[in-house]
Amino acid sequence: MKDKQDYLKYLLAQKKLTSEEEEWLLKYLNDHDISDIKKIAAEDFETDITYMKKSLDRKQSEEILEKIHSRIYVPAPTFYQTIRLHRLKIAVAALIIIIAGAGYWFMETGVLFTPANKEIVTTGKRKTVKLPDGSLITLEPNSRLVYPQRFTGNTREVNLTGEAYFEVKPNHEKPFIVQTPYVIATVLGTSFNVEAYPNGIAKVVVTTGRVKVQTVNASNELQAVIINANQSVAYNIIINEIEKRNAPEEAVYYKQRRSGKFSYTGVPVAKVVREMERYYHTSVTLEGDMNGCVFYGYFQANDNVERALSLVALSLNATVKKKSNNKGYFITGGTCR
Repeated sequence: MKDKQDYLKYLLAQKKLTSEEEEWLLKYLNDHDISDIKKIAAEDFETDITYMKKSLDRKQSEEILEKIHSRIYVPAPTFYQTIRLHRLKIAVAALIIIIAGAGYWFMETGVLFTPANKEIVTTGKRKTVKLPDGSLITLEPNSRLVYPQRFTGNTREVNLTGEAYFEVKPNHEKPFIVQTPYVIATVLGTSFNVEAYPNGIAKVVVTTGRVKVQTVNASNELQAVIINANQSVAYNIIINEIEKRNAPEEAVYYKQRRSGKFSYTGVPVAKVVREMERYYHTSVTLEGDMNGCVFYGYFQANDNVERALSLVALSLNATVKKKSNNKGYFITGGTCR
């Protein structure tokens, strides 16, 4: 009926309803025939379809609207508050489902859609991911990151298994939270690295700013540890021990890895090799009297492992050999110059 549809639009456009209008609207919502709502919602659906990122189809939207009456009871104040927020969009009726925990969100346009999380899994290569708030995450190989298509509510939360470097956009009203199987890191705007592989050990190193770290089973805020730039926290779930320490060298390592260039000025070769092992996830053995040698030079993050090792070997007049099991390398025959 055309007049009923027009009246519904009129009611939903009002900032405040009279007691008679409230009674009429609640009676309408309690009726099993909500075909007028479906028609108006369908009009909104067609109008806003271009703004949807991941939507329910038209049939699903109508089915959800159809179930409003049977699934929940909506107190009048809550419903009218929703109406005031969303004005003409009749699809706000479906927003009531969100309050009941059905798992659907609304965009500003009023279109109903399912907020599927995005999942990034890396295997042999690193991957840089830009989050909806502009924060950047560099995900290490063999890691998994899950994050929402848009951040809602009072926090920005992501889930990490493995290792990643975070460059968080400042937002003092919405803390950034990294959930891992072992620890939770909370920041406002900073850069830091998180390791949380499935081995029962987690580690957070801060390069700029400060981070609050607590274990997933912490019962209160007093068990949280605050770390600043050039500090780290390591947690071992097996022995339930958390350790905070200064870590300036590790902070430099993560900064260089993120910048794409590892530079060394008189750094012991043994330390350079350890960082190469860490970066390339391989084994490197120094054969001969080279532990007292130092290295001046650099390698790029996109250099393959053999090229990077050859730069070190060249400075020592040494050679690089692949191990017989193909699971690492030797640097052999070199001396300090």
